[in-house]
Amino acid sequence: MPYIKFDTIPSTNDFLKSYCKTQELPDFFYVIADHQSKGRGQHANTWESDCCKNILLSIYLKPYLSVTEQNILSQMVALSLVKVLQKFNISDIKIKLPNDILADGKKIAGVLIENKINGKNWIQSIIGIGLNVNQTNFKNLPMATSMKTLVGQDFEIKQIVDYLLGQLQFYYKVAPEQVSKEFNKWLNK
Repeated sequence: MPYIKFDTIPSTNDFLKSYCKTQELPDFFYVIADHQSKGRGQHANTWESDCCKNILLSIYLKPYLSVTEQNILSQMVALSLVKVLQKFNISDIKIKLPNDILADGKKIAGVLIENKINGKNWIQSIIGIGLNVNQTNFKNLPMATSMKTLVGQDFEIKQIVDYLLGQLQFYYKVAPEQVSKEFNKWLNK
């Protein structure tokens, strides 16, 4: 899959939203960074990350789903993250609506999906994903965790990104009803 990698960028989502205005991009084109100086989360929240320790990426899609099925895309992304965590021996995983993935009761990943819609037509989606991988110190974030904290080993970022993109491509082909059914099993109830 084609991608652009940055050492440092203000926000992968902001860059990709601007970049796709001047370029014709294929589905699953992505932007990844070692560090974001202005990483964003849901609403006015920020996403903070140590340099080179975590996954900070944004993916471009032209969804085939109807505008009324926007939640299905969010479910696909959440399930893809769950499968990544399972693959790398993380347990006690839950999806917390609207956009968090928890492991051992703490936030390990967040998702920010920004859609462009024109009437009944879904033009594009920019899917921002932050996944805590090798960071172990979360300063003022006592409810954050990482894969390394939970398993006690370092992980190769590229390997996790490749697996994550593969899972997202898989779920993108699954029937929406099946996605919703599996998604509901992982909700933090």
